[in-house]
Amino acid sequence: MLGRDKKPVKENYSNHTLIAPSAEIRGDIQFTGGLHILGTVIGNISVGAEGGRLVIGESGKIQGEIRVPKIVVNGKVEGDVHASEHLELAEKAVIEGNVYYTLIEMVMGAQVDGKLVRQNERKHLPHPDQVNGGNGKDGKKAP
Repeated sequence: MLGRDKKPVKENYSNHTLIAPSAEIRGDIQFTGGLHILGTVIGNISVGAEGGRLVIGESGKIQGEIRVPKIVVNGKVEGDVHASEHLELAEKAVIEGNVYYTLIEMVMGAQVDGKLVRQNERKHLPHPDQVNGGNGKDGKKAP
């Protein structure tokens, strides 16, 4: 039978926090596990050493910097977003700030007003003039 040996990925739902649509939190948040924001957070959001996943729902609004490995955005973020593993921008996502990512998934309708900066790029590439021993297109040594 196909898929018989696959085991479903389970998350530890005993360590999830929900910020309700009517809630407003002022101050920085550091969490582990899962954090689902439907309300407003005015402050920075980061994750502890154990890691975690942040979900910003359609009614969620963040004013501050986010540093979380796995992020799903379907609300509004005013500040820079740092996703070291995976970033998903859903249809109603609006980010006003720079986005630093390793892997990004963006649905039509999502908006980013800032730079998209891919992390973990190969930084040690040779300069184009140094390829082929500094020779130009015609094989002759560059001046």
